[in-house]
Amino acid sequence: MQQNLVWKPWTNPGVEHLSLAVASDGISASGQLIQSIRGNSIAATYLLTYDERWRFRRLWLKVDNQSQRSLELRRDIRGHWHLNGRPRADLADCQQVMLSATPFTHTALLQSGSLAVGDGERFRVAHVDLLGLRVEPRTQRYQCLQRHASHTLYQCDAEGHEPCELTLDGDGLLVQAIGQFIRTSRQLLRQADCA
Repeated sequence: MQQNLVWKPWTNPGVEHLSLAVASDGISASGQLIQSIRGNSIAATYLLTYDERWRFRRLWLKVDNQSQRSLELRRDIRGHWHLNGRPRADLADCQQVMLSATPFTHTALLQSGSLAVGDGERFRVAHVDLLGLRVEPRTQRYQCLQRHASHTLYQCDAEGHEPCELTLDGDGLLVQAIGQFIRTSRQLLRQADCA
């Protein structure tokens, strides 16, 4: 399955476009965004890859903010993390990567959809700050507030951020994060569209 998604920040100017491909052997997501972050205008391009069970494998990120900078973050099948080819032992207990300024990376954490209403789960993530390109371990907690056939509501408590309410559609893709992002478009691509 392939699809295109577009989000915009809740209040700030900006836009993000994501191409997502879900296949039996893994998931890849390619995104481009333009945003104003803490008074700085940035443009970023990223490529994320996951295995078939949404376990993070690789991030390639390029950010343009007065100059171009890039990074590559990998996690192997044994759970070892490498940033630009160098080991990052401090990320050993992290399960996923989270990019600041993008709503997509919530998806991998919540993809299993196994939380019952009222239940919560805590995750360690490798948080990537798009403005400074810093990578650090952080904690995020999600609690399932409501579950419907078409969507699920979660409370997200992310270290360093105000709590927010997330709405994910039936495929686990973010529709909105109150006060942060709102999805403006989702287009499923037919096989003929991809040829």
